[in-house]
Amino acid sequence: MADSVEYPDLVIVGAGLFGLTVAQQAVEHTGARVRIIDIRDHIGGNAYDCPDAHGVLIHQYGPHIFHTSNKRVFDWLSRFT
Repeated sequence: MADSVEYPDLVIVGAGLFGLTVAQQAVEHTGARVRIIDIRDHIGGNAYDCPDAHGVLIHQYGPHIFHTSNKRVFDWLSRFT
């Protein structure tokens, strides 16, 4: 039975922007099996948005703004937003 257990190639602690980026790159470029663990019950770290009681999307941990003038970074991020 122990032979059927699959272990990840990479374990990432933290599902914030950095952890998610590392996981995405590892899967896309190497095909790695990734396990992400986080103390919170959602992904996105402090950039997490959620609906309030009225369905309005709010920034649970305060506002977050990301600025870049780098087209390569902007294009990469646009794949996920």
